[in-house]
Amino acid sequence: MSRYWFLMVGGLVLLIMILAPWAVPLREFDGTGYLLNPLGVMNPKGLTLPQGLTFNWLGVAFGLWILLLLAASAALFVPNAETRARVLYILGGVGIAIFAIEALLFYQAISAVNDAAVAAGARRPPLRRFALSLGIYAGFFYSLGLLLLARMQLPGGLAFLVRFRGVVVPIVSLLLAVVLGAVVVAILRPGLGTQGVEGLGLRELIAGKLDLVTYTFQILFSPILNVTGIFTSLGFATPLIFTGLAVAFGFRAGMFNIGAPGQLTMGALFAMLVGVYLPLPGWLLLPAAIAAAALGGALWGGIVGWLKARFGANEVINTIMMNYIAASVLLFMIAANEYRFFGQTVRLPFKAEGFEGRSEEMQEGARIPLMINIIAPNGTFSWALPLAVIASLGVYYALRRLELGRRLLFSLGALVLGFVVGGFLPGFPVTISSALASQLLNGSFLIAILALLFYNFYLFRTSAGYELRATGLAPKAAEYAGVNLRRKMILAMVISGALAGLAATHYVLGAGMDGTYRLKTAIPSSVGFDGIAVALMGQNMPLGIFLSATLFGVLLAGGVSLNAQLGISNQIIQVLQALIILFIAVGGLLPRYFTDPLRAAQIETEARAEQETRQAKSAPAAGD
Repeated sequence: MSRYWFLMVGGLVLLIMILAPWAVPLREFDGTGYLLNPLGVMNPKGLTLPQGLTFNWLGVAFGLWILLLLAASAALFVPNAETRARVLYILGGVGIAIFAIEALLFYQAISAVNDAAVAAGARRPPLRRFALSLGIYAGFFYSLGLLLLARMQLPGGLAFLVRFRGVVVPIVSLLLAVVLGAVVVAILRPGLGTQGVEGLGLRELIAGKLDLVTYTFQILFSPILNVTGIFTSLGFATPLIFTGLAVAFGFRAGMFNIGAPGQLTMGALFAMLVGVYLPLPGWLLLPAAIAAAALGGALWGGIVGWLKARFGANEVINTIMMNYIAASVLLFMIAANEYRFFGQTVRLPFKAEGFEGRSEEMQEGARIPLMINIIAPNGTFSWALPLAVIASLGVYYALRRLELGRRLLFSLGALVLGFVVGGFLPGFPVTISSALASQLLNGSFLIAILALLFYNFYLFRTSAGYELRATGLAPKAAEYAGVNLRRKMILAMVISGALAGLAATHYVLGAGMDGTYRLKTAIPSSVGFDGIAVALMGQNMPLGIFLSATLFGVLLAGGVSLNAQLGISNQIIQVLQALIILFIAVGGLLPRYFTDPLRAAQIETEARAEQETRQAKSAPAAGD
């Protein structure tokens, strides 16, 4: 049955190649483009290209893709599985090679025209916002599908996919969310360059819609193509890493912590109190403020854990209520200076002068520097951070025979020593653009990386983490084995709350909200709810959480450009997040063995048994 489905996919790819643009050499700021297609140019607004610019190779490429589609369709019916897999591997590789050649020819032609124009004295290149489009990308993704299908023809192919279900389910969910998001965009907005143009045929209208959805997602994912966009994306991703870890830690312990907004808020309040008012030397003030942020979140999460352990109170309801309490405490402390209680006037010292609800500025020693200032202070590249990472990883892997605790201790020492030594090494000057210098990505990103490492080592490398995971998977069995369930519930919520509280370091100590080192009533505590999506998409795994948080950061950064260029509200990001959660909740609409661990283990066991049987049968022949 799968081969017939793939035949349908091949037909869909051919239809897309016929209708969709293959490349756009010129596009205006509003999205109107000069659309290239092997069957004819589509240019609804009459844009003109520089003389001599041709793309005659499109027809040849289209012919090659048709031959490849036909060959792949025929290969599906080759009776021998190994031969079929070999042919599909070859065809997949050929398809990727065709895509690479198409991209090379297109960008070479664009670069030649732009370079010639600039050399002739043009103020700006004539070809702008050029890019490959859906017609070419369809062939590329079809080629990747051929490679995956080839692997599926070999023994253990299904077990191979199931083994990586933690990656397969999120990717499929993301693809389904993108498809539905594209449908939403296509319905709500007219095609690019087609509005107000009379006499357009059905082909042009369809191409305009396909160009719209393609360009929309190109803008959304465009931040990954430049350093400034990467910094912006990681700035959005940093608090999501913390809140995603907080939610995932609760999930691992069998508890649903949706109180990350309140825990973040209390972490921000504690960090503000230390950062503004605590008289400590600079080298001690910043660690104390970071610890205070973790302590505030831990206290707020620990209360919920204690209520759950002592009275069996539902943590979902309690965390929701605690979110409201934390928000009210924040407003009480910094929304106003003066209140009246029972006829008495009470003055609070926390609100700064002015109408805006904000605290006083953090002391200099409590401020987390921007990442660009850590990497290249005063425009000179510093070896401090690279040497710290290299030294820490080198010591960790060099001492792998030691117990985990000592390895981590020595690695931490190497990290600090490497940072100090690297700071004294001579660097080299680098050019930092004004756009990059203004990015709000700060050192709290490094704290987030340390939090990821803590999550991984504590849960998967320590006996306490094993007990906590056992509590989440089978609480009765864990209790029978001697685990103190009440203590684990409280501990899980304390650690989960501390991770959420650390997200406040990005906003309050790192000025990640608007460049000011203050606590404001407008602190975006809603990222605590976004952490649920991050944890679900990341499958509660540290690497998955980092990647999903980074993905959402890229989308949030791209959403700003999308709104500016096409007028599409960045609320589309929330639509995508909701769709991703929906599809992950239903397992990406994949078969049950991708979501049921028992079924998955059964398939992997059957694959190993089949492999052992095959090896046993081939052993005598090898002996002969």
